[in-house]
Amino acid sequence: MKKKKSLLFAMSMLCLVGLISCGSKVDDGGGENKPPVDDPVVDDKPTSDIVAAPTYQEDSVSIHYYRKDRNFKNWALWLWDYPSGEGKEFAFNGVDEFGAVAAYPLSTWEENMTDKGLGFIVKSKGDWSKKDVDGDRIIEFTKFEKDENKIFNVYLKSGDKNIYSNDKFEVTEDVEDCKFDSFKSIYFKTNSQISSYIIYENDKKIIEKTVDSEKLEFNISLDANVTFENSYEMEVFFKKSGKSIKTDISMSSLFKDEEFTTNYTYDGDDLGAIYTKNNTTFKVWSPISKNIKLRIYNNGTPKKVDEVKGDDGYKEYQLNKEDKGIWSFKIDEDLASKYYTYVVTNSSYEEEEIVDPYAKSCGISGLRGQIVDFSKTNPDNWENTEALQIDRKSLVAYETHVSDLTSSATWTGSKENVNKFAGAYEENTTYTANGVTVSTGFDNIKELGVNAVQLQPIYDQANDETTMKFNWGYNPLNYNCLEGSYSSNPYDGYTRIKEFKSLVQAYNKAGINIIMDVVYNHVSGAKGSNFDVLMPGYYFRYYNGNFSNGSGCGNETASEMPMFRKFMIDSAKFYASEYKLGGFRFDLMGLHDLSTMDKLTEECKKINSSICIYGEPWSGGTSTLQDSLSAKQINGNLYQGYGQFNDKMRDALIKGGLSSVESLGWIDKKDKRTSIFDMQKIEAGIKGITLLDNGSINDPDKTTNYVTCHDNYTLTDRFIASGAFKKDSPELKSMNQLANSVVFTSQGTSFMLAGEEFLRTKNGDSNSYDSGYDVNTLDYELKIKNIDLYNNYKKLIDFKKNFSGLHLGADKNTQIEYHQSSDNNEFHYFLKDQTSNKQYIVIHTNGYSSETLPTIDLNGYELFYNSDPGTLELSSKTSLKSYQTIIAYK
Repeated sequence: MKKKKSLLFAMSMLCLVGLISCGSKVDDGGGENKPPVDDPVVDDKPTSDIVAAPTYQEDSVSIHYYRKDRNFKNWALWLWDYPSGEGKEFAFNGVDEFGAVAAYPLSTWEENMTDKGLGFIVKSKGDWSKKDVDGDRIIEFTKFEKDENKIFNVYLKSGDKNIYSNDKFEVTEDVEDCKFDSFKSIYFKTNSQISSYIIYENDKKIIEKTVDSEKLEFNISLDANVTFENSYEMEVFFKKSGKSIKTDISMSSLFKDEEFTTNYTYDGDDLGAIYTKNNTTFKVWSPISKNIKLRIYNNGTPKKVDEVKGDDGYKEYQLNKEDKGIWSFKIDEDLASKYYTYVVTNSSYEEEEIVDPYAKSCGISGLRGQIVDFSKTNPDNWENTEALQIDRKSLVAYETHVSDLTSSATWTGSKENVNKFAGAYEENTTYTANGVTVSTGFDNIKELGVNAVQLQPIYDQANDETTMKFNWGYNPLNYNCLEGSYSSNPYDGYTRIKEFKSLVQAYNKAGINIIMDVVYNHVSGAKGSNFDVLMPGYYFRYYNGNFSNGSGCGNETASEMPMFRKFMIDSAKFYASEYKLGGFRFDLMGLHDLSTMDKLTEECKKINSSICIYGEPWSGGTSTLQDSLSAKQINGNLYQGYGQFNDKMRDALIKGGLSSVESLGWIDKKDKRTSIFDMQKIEAGIKGITLLDNGSINDPDKTTNYVTCHDNYTLTDRFIASGAFKKDSPELKSMNQLANSVVFTSQGTSFMLAGEEFLRTKNGDSNSYDSGYDVNTLDYELKIKNIDLYNNYKKLIDFKKNFSGLHLGADKNTQIEYHQSSDNNEFHYFLKDQTSNKQYIVIHTNGYSSETLPTIDLNGYELFYNSDPGTLELSSKTSLKSYQTIIAYK
């Protein structure tokens, strides 16, 4: 996934799987208004050299890292403002007698950091090959004291998960866990002995007790059941220091109680603003809230955003609390196109104004929800537009960002449509250079011949929509609203809907389904989000009282909780139905439970029987969801009607994902024989099988084959980054072509990154989530330079779509006859056209030991495709060349 806004990654898992989406950038300590900081050179051997860390005239943190070997050269810190800040790598910028030091001003992150926390991981410098200690750790500044120089000193010891307050390795006194474990009992745990504790209900003491024992864990019984309308806190007093810590008592465990599930799970299909011309009914779920008010605005723009366009006037209504935790109100007016918010009060929030999670459109920057009459958002002839019924085994999905299609100067369409939905379907755009003219944008996609386009996130993101700043979009704000940045008028919620529907309509007319990239696994910032305000402790997973971070983006949603499961399903059904989509790509699908994914797919298939759903079968970090319950790759055979990315074949072909940059796969390994295990992964992928360490996923309907996606390098950049090839290496084009030739001649769904058809480059950027339009754009001048490659892609894509021998199900795919050479530098396999009964042979060679390439018996065959531009004579001893794909038939 890559954030987009991102924090840490638990990379020990992702080293196996690749395809992530929360972005990361390396920070050397410099930056705007910050003094540059050099990374001190520390010898590999123990040293007595001292390098003074920088000091600042403001509050700062100094993180001291002890290693017995004093070898700090290859270590760095990954830091973010907890819980949802942006993760970056920070260098150790000093060395003292204790160890390495990372000293930075707190203003490097958000304001008021002394009231917040700083998340960190000690990791290998420049990559994620090593972590000193698994899991996220958090420095809570409220539990540390700054010295006379305004420095919060924190001490770490290699291999030790504790966070120490001094170089004597004394642990900062803390309450590690504090929660209701039933409606009449509290559990809490400290890391140091306490002398007493006090429990407060609405700031009033209800229990006060002295502690004589040395125990650190406590179970406390209450005289009466806890009630959701009240707030509860605990204060503990530590023996050693005499200091006290006050903390909220979490209710999150109660939400998993059978009694709560029975009494408060709502199964109605009417949450949100349900519009009719005569009235609109508002329903929102929040069993724990004391009060919820509804505000109706005429305008979707607050004055703080735009003094001229904005309007803060509103009418306010009191919602009524009903059964199952529902708050409801009906207004007997035609409210079409007006905007609304909820004002929520509960034990954690006071008069907090939020957007309804079920809002189906928004005003500027997603600050107000909109009441929608969808009949007014339809383009002409929308009623005759339907998602195309395409067998997913014949699908070629083309992944792109809305802006990438039009942000280059080589896209010559309307200026007002650059980076917009409207630009993504503008027709008759071309680029001419050196007397050659090529199609661009939408026309380039149509000419290429793909039958599905996967759009990177188009839902409402945590962006400033008044400016157009590039962002991949993996920072969800309002799931059911469309992102206004891609609209010609982000201030009007209806405009973005109509323009996106026009996009879907144009692509469907061209024989192309739209697949939506959905990111239900995390939100941009959990604390203060609409979910968290409505139900603190319910919608997210937690670990030791903090947000669990299986997404690598600061939080992870809890799909196993009935009401978030319901939200996911309701949201997907809404998009599939209202926007007539052809499918969904699930970001970090491994964070969702199998039951939710099964049910969501079942419900979407009622809307579109051939809807194509697939996802990333992994997480972005360590999750609290049990592996046995998750939609991870290890459970792929249990998927019901949806599939997953086959990163196993990808990594065997190009060693992509999180493999080291220097690693080479079958495609680019020219000096070493490819391992048998990698050849087995490739053979499996060709048959539509994902080969696992402990088994395999054998169904082509569950396998999506690919070599590149928006994450990590483009193919060209990946080959150059390895160091084995230069920018002008003639092999680059042949290797690019070969990689996707394998993908397009394999069973299952085929997937490609936009621009690979003409050697797209991001100038070596391996994580371009916010690198700007110039890096991420599609440069159509490359199409002119590589038109031969483009034409080969066209032929192979047409072959994949229309050749029945590439659409085998789980009952026939294992029967494919496959062979490979003794040097593993060539493999071929036989396919049968189910219509003409002709036999096809597909042959691929790499660049290893070209002198030993075998000859192939093609006597009696006719040539269908040859990736090499030279002539080829078919005989009983047909000669092969390096980096070649041949398809012949008889």
